[in-house]
Amino acid sequence: MVNQFLTPKQIASASLAALEAQTVLAATTWRDAEADFRGKQGSVVTVHTDTIVGEAREFDRAAGQPIVVDDVQEIGVDVKLDKYLYKGVNLPDEQLTLNVRDFTRQIATPQAKSVARRIETLVAAQMNALPSTLTMKPDGSDVHAVMIEARARLNKAGVPLDDRFFAVSTEVESLLLNDPLKRLIPVDASGSPAALREAIIGRLYGFTVLPSNYLADRSAVAYHRSGFPLVTRSLEVPAGATFGQSITYNGFALRLVRDYDPAFQQDRSVVSTLAGADVTKDDGQVKRALRLTIAPAA
Repeated sequence: MVNQFLTPKQIASASLAALEAQTVLAATTWRDAEADFRGKQGSVVTVHTDTIVGEAREFDRAAGQPIVVDDVQEIGVDVKLDKYLYKGVNLPDEQLTLNVRDFTRQIATPQAKSVARRIETLVAAQMNALPSTLTMKPDGSDVHAVMIEARARLNKAGVPLDDRFFAVSTEVESLLLNDPLKRLIPVDASGSPAALREAIIGRLYGFTVLPSNYLADRSAVAYHRSGFPLVTRSLEVPAGATFGQSITYNGFALRLVRDYDPAFQQDRSVVSTLAGADVTKDDGQVKRALRLTIAPAA
């Protein structure tokens, strides 16, 4: 397919925003990104999630006994880098000369955004694969009661109170926004990544609430950040590449390679990454995330 660029006559002083799904779920995961990875597709990376030292002990001097020294246990999740994601673009000489005015803005950044959207689907797939453990009424009128139950279950499982999220599909988002009691609390998300900051619609029952078009219809997921580890690795730049470097986009480790194909008289730009996502299990069970769904109408 031939690239399509706007000519100077067609370009207005302001551009319209592209219609695209936001990548917000990945910003709420337990992230692990690294440049210049020397492994390969299929490699396994252990992502550290917790350090356990056990309960504090009480020293009894009168007993004449020394203190008990305990071992430290680190808890991690093995994430397989089973996805090699990339976006490649060919740039014929004439297009590169006449149409590409800013390579980073017109080519590299859109490529990185394309790969980032694909990474987002990896996270969503883990969430959508969870069995539904809480069901709302067909009209969703009990959404607040179900959220409170989700909070209670996470509390009982010992899930930390901070860094909790409630990701919702469009249908569940509408239920929360149309609440006549206006229970959603506005939140200052100034310290969050741009995409996440724009997506957050408020806080409710200890959750940061955000919508995602990547979630299955009529569903939501209540979770702690550590519930979904996400790993990205930027591969080494090949020795034969004319230009290459590790880059970061939205916290993802990516690789940009640009070289020349003399047989077709064109440049070639490829942005890629190795990626993997998983769900954290404690004692073999998913305790840090709950999936909620709206029951189908009778």
